[in-house]
Amino acid sequence: MGFHLPLYFILLLLFLLCPILQAAESQEPACDKEACGNITIPSPFGIHSSCYTKPWFRVTCNPTPNGVKPFINVNGIDLEVLDSIYSDAILINNPVTYINCNKASVSVDLSGTPFFFSSDMNYFGSVGFGNLATILSNEGDSLGGCIQLRSDDGASESGCITLITANLTSYTVNMTAMYPDSKRCASAFIFSKYSFRSAYPLPTGINNGTTHVPAVLNLNSTYCGDGVCVRPRLGPINVNTYKVWPCGNVTFHYPFRMKDQDYEIDDWFEVICNKTANGGEVPFLNINDTNLQILDFDFLEGTIKVDHPITYFNCPKNHHNGMSLNLTGTCFSYSTSDNSFYYSGCDNLVTIFDNETDKLLGGCLQPSCRINNKTSYVASCLAFFPRDLSSFYINMTNRVDSSDYRKKK
Repeated sequence: MGFHLPLYFILLLLFLLCPILQAAESQEPACDKEACGNITIPSPFGIHSSCYTKPWFRVTCNPTPNGVKPFINVNGIDLEVLDSIYSDAILINNPVTYINCNKASVSVDLSGTPFFFSSDMNYFGSVGFGNLATILSNEGDSLGGCIQLRSDDGASESGCITLITANLTSYTVNMTAMYPDSKRCASAFIFSKYSFRSAYPLPTGINNGTTHVPAVLNLNSTYCGDGVCVRPRLGPINVNTYKVWPCGNVTFHYPFRMKDQDYEIDDWFEVICNKTANGGEVPFLNINDTNLQILDFDFLEGTIKVDHPITYFNCPKNHHNGMSLNLTGTCFSYSTSDNSFYYSGCDNLVTIFDNETDKLLGGCLQPSCRINNKTSYVASCLAFFPRDLSSFYINMTNRVDSSDYRKKK
């Protein structure tokens, strides 16, 4: 009687959310695949006229010395799009504002547009020599400020950052000298909180010569209709971005909602909050008739972490024999960067394939069962997760005849 060889590729799987404004079935697949350079263009933005609803959302793909790059035009200023964070926000290259400096200064004015600088996703920063930098609303109200510390030598620039307390479409900046020998020339800018962990960090040694910094532009949904965003030729999706639902140790908000709540949203984002025997709560997500426990939800990263079923081989009492969870036709895919395959067993060659293309994703050879008289090892199996992977299958082949070993047991 052969021993069982269960295969553990990962217990906790991270999923990628589909674009927030994506409908269940798109009648315009080309719009979903629009890209400029290495940037994917999210709805409601688009390059072709059929892919954006209003001129504000038009993206132009312009040549630059570093290749083609996407731009949007906001009140006459071309802003480079650095990344698509999710459908209601994009990362742009934001011009730095100079105060009391002998150089041209460009300030982005979002008045009259669907865009604003979100206080939740941006900081206010300044570089200079010993000034109090204050950001003001158009009405003159202070929204925050920070002090550029004076260096020991009194000559080096220093920077400071602070939170902003309101969403902004336009603002002014005031510089107040904090020391008698403070220098007046300074820069100020709104920049993204993502800069501390994204592929677009603030430049090392940022100074008064820095011209652009990454910032997040949010989209005001009222420009899509009263709380409803509509994509060309697709039905409306009602949004309620601010409603929060806790379940157990996980807190959810848009695009997720609790089951039986009176909000119209894609069923893929319906969370089932089950009661436990001890009175606790555990959140689940049903994907293709499989209930997956949700362990964590990260809106900014666009991911959820779930307790993923284990794939088994040669274990008749277990399901999912050789096959992964099937995400085909859903709004989810396996994360390319946050997952690893793990296996348990010995004396087998493990190979992993894309279920849709049969492409080999990776493989590994398990250690011999003769080593330390072990019948099972748990280790990581290196494999490449391609973008938008929705399902995979695994083959396990005996590479070493361990029958003699078993006879000795």
